Amino acid sequence: MTPQTMMIMGVVVSVVIQLVLRYTKRPSHEGLILFLILIFLSAAGWVVGFAIGGWKGMGYSALAMMVLIASMAGLVTSFIWSLLVKE
Repeated sequence: MTPQTMMIMGVVVSVVIQLVLRYTKRPSHEGLILFLILIFLSAAGWVVGFAIGGWKGMGYSALAMMVLIASMAGLVTSFIWSLLVKE
């Protein structure tokens, strides 16, 4: 997958999560927390990929970077959504 595809997936997932949180009357900051957790997990996966090394480690690092891109796009979208749509 390309970084553009992962960014689009992050934005789509973010909008869906925000709509679900709005429909269930839950606080919108829960979507932000989810994406922050994913960012930290992908950073840990990136470090693990370096620790493994070789082609296998490079694959893990590439996967972690794609999740990081999607998570950051989702985080930014969730933040903008929270600012624009008041509860």
